[in-house]
Amino acid sequence: MSVNAISVKVAWRNILRQRWYSLIHGLGLAIGICVCIVIYLIGRYELSFDNFHPDANRIYRIVGDVQDYDGNVIFLNSPFKGVAGIEHLIAGFEAKTAFHVFGSTISVPLANGQGMKSYNNRQEGSYALSTILTGPDFFRLFPHEWLAGDSSVLNQPGRIVLAESVARKYFGTDKVEEMLDRRVIYDDSLTLKVAGIVRDWNKPSDLNYTSFISIGTAPETWLRERIPTTDWSSLQPRQSQAFVQLEKGVNPERVNAELTEYLRKLSPAPVLFKGANHLRLYLQSLRDMHYTPDFHPADTGDDFPKAYLPLLYALMWVALFVLGLAIINFINLSTAQSFQRMKEVGVRKVMGSTRGALVGQFLIETLLLTVCALALSMLLVLPALRLFGDSIPAGVRFRFWDGGNWLFLLGMTVFTTLIAGYYPARLMSSYLPVLSLKGSLDKTGTGGVGLRRALIIFQFSISLLFIIGSLVIGRQVHYMRNADKGFNSDGVVTVDYPGAGPGQMRIYADVVSRLPGVNQAILQGNAPMGRVHPMATFLDRFNTRKVLRETAVEVEIGDNNFIPFYQMQLVAGGNVYEGENVLSVLINETYARALGFNDPTLALGKSLFYRENNVPYTISGVVRDYHQSSFHEVIRPLIIITWLSNARSVAVRLGVKGDSAKMVMAALESEWKMLFPRVPFTSSSMKDTIDRMFIEENRAALLMQSATVIMILISCMGLFGLALFSASRRAKEIGIRKVMGATVAGVSLLLSREFLLLVVTAIVIASPLAWFLALTWLRNFGYRTAMDGWVLVEAGGAALLLAVVTVGFQAFRVASVNPVDVLRDE
Repeated sequence: MSVNAISVKVAWRNILRQRWYSLIHGLGLAIGICVCIVIYLIGRYELSFDNFHPDANRIYRIVGDVQDYDGNVIFLNSPFKGVAGIEHLIAGFEAKTAFHVFGSTISVPLANGQGMKSYNNRQEGSYALSTILTGPDFFRLFPHEWLAGDSSVLNQPGRIVLAESVARKYFGTDKVEEMLDRRVIYDDSLTLKVAGIVRDWNKPSDLNYTSFISIGTAPETWLRERIPTTDWSSLQPRQSQAFVQLEKGVNPERVNAELTEYLRKLSPAPVLFKGANHLRLYLQSLRDMHYTPDFHPADTGDDFPKAYLPLLYALMWVALFVLGLAIINFINLSTAQSFQRMKEVGVRKVMGSTRGALVGQFLIETLLLTVCALALSMLLVLPALRLFGDSIPAGVRFRFWDGGNWLFLLGMTVFTTLIAGYYPARLMSSYLPVLSLKGSLDKTGTGGVGLRRALIIFQFSISLLFIIGSLVIGRQVHYMRNADKGFNSDGVVTVDYPGAGPGQMRIYADVVSRLPGVNQAILQGNAPMGRVHPMATFLDRFNTRKVLRETAVEVEIGDNNFIPFYQMQLVAGGNVYEGENVLSVLINETYARALGFNDPTLALGKSLFYRENNVPYTISGVVRDYHQSSFHEVIRPLIIITWLSNARSVAVRLGVKGDSAKMVMAALESEWKMLFPRVPFTSSSMKDTIDRMFIEENRAALLMQSATVIMILISCMGLFGLALFSASRRAKEIGIRKVMGATVAGVSLLLSREFLLLVVTAIVIASPLAWFLALTWLRNFGYRTAMDGWVLVEAGGAALLLAVVTVGFQAFRVASVNPVDVLRDE
């Protein structure tokens, strides 16, 4: 048998001989490695978006931002018509493309010509739209595999290219050639001929569109009203995007400087609204696009997949902390066990073993334990992914035969073995044979109690940080869910039709308001909260200098039932009157204050002028502030106006719950299909819509709670192991003490006191840091829960209680042993 095989066999025997310690070692490492694998899979998926495009490092999106009158920064995910021409005047672009997101209903004639079938214009599993208008240059920057046709077909008006998955869904045939020249109809009037089929991307992308209409179709059809040109002059933020590929060697900072200079020289200066300033355009890397929190491809309440980069980084830190705590456990128990193995070390050295050979032997033991832990962790990965499925991106999978996964697992094995095993191996191999065989060793050195105490304090300090973080995040999530949002959304369902013509949604609202189980139905532009509100600019002369001032405000479109439907409170004046020619409006308290009226009653009867046509609107009432967006953002100036021709949504308040509510929803869909047979029925619970706004906070809460449980478990396992070792080493001392009259309670306290003092020290160290981090996180919210000292008391009490239970159980068990059984061999 070879030396290596003997070493492995000896290592395995040592592991089996110390079953309890080996179990604690292996289980702690397995949990730590499992957490690392899950977070690696999430990070690998999120960081892979749009990395697969050729020369992806040279592709950029042209974006910008602008500050409104109140200093709020508005993100622009595309250029706008005021700066048309930059695509030709800025040097250094090797290629460029732009596209318009197109939101309309889709109908496809059946193959036999007998009827039509309707489809939803959405990306799979998302509200994000699936159709864009673009040209051949799109496929130069973002290549697809062509199954039929080529990119030149998009030079012809009236043509559409489909992704294979959508084409098969529409036409139900296996032969790609039979899909060509078929018809796809948008909004019952825009008929397009299928001119090409491309294969779907099978890698993560934020540009996963599946229908591509030739941009030349716009000026040839009724789309000219919405997209009047074939150049970039018709681009609009949220509805369009523009991308460039820089020439090799071109520095993006140079292009950013040219964009800034270009804006400076424009005359007149481009404005979105007169009060805007600090307008800028800049290049955003394609790889950074996935992490833009303000990215909204369309004003449709989309849930376009976006990664929250701070949370992703937090996950990576969690993985390091969890694995670090498991490794600390390993080092702690290994150094503690070294006292039991010092005679073994002495014998080996007397028999000729070198220090290097001993280090290798101990590292082999660590490697075997790590491999066993790795095997167990791989069994835990799939259950963990299922358990946290709602908080993990849908594309995250653990593929057993994936080479990248195995490379990561190999790295984890080597890293864990060296970090966890090298120090204990080096410590144990350093014992002098004379001292080892005598059983005497200096316990106060680097491998003694000092190091173990420091590691226990560190472990519990980290655990306390997570306990406090979990409590603070949980409080903030509870606050956001239960805080008064300024309106009542109970039982409210919204039905949306972005392509509805004037009057169509009013007919639907009137019909469904008479259905059994429906309390009320109203016409609106958007729900009060959860969707992107349109912006408009209004002029006033209410400031002290009486000069004309413009303010960008959010616009809420609603009829005269909007306020009572949502049970909002008017703090001054009365409701608006419905009608296209009625020029009364409501404003919120924030807008009243922005106009200079601290007393809202003073705003009544004043006039606001709509900038587009200078038409005056009279303020008939002031509504109490309500939240329009997430709690990260402060409430913005808002106006409620009866532009009902732009209303594309109906809000329905259900009077029933449970199965009865499902029957009402079925009735709503039935009435919809009768009125709009070719338009898919799209509805959403307002509660679900609002909950989506808190998805990152919910994920953060789940992350912190899960990490806290895992870290506490690992810390308590380490504490239990050390208490077990301490009790076994002091068994004879305890026996003598009991013979001399010590009580079980006194002995238990003696054994527990040292560990409890370490936990108290950790509480003192961790509390100030946790307080600072919690306050820093809460500052990200415009509206937040109160932070008080009870959070620290609760966390410290929980940690102390866990330590008492963990150590106290072991101490009580040892203290209860009959001293005769312990001392009989003396």
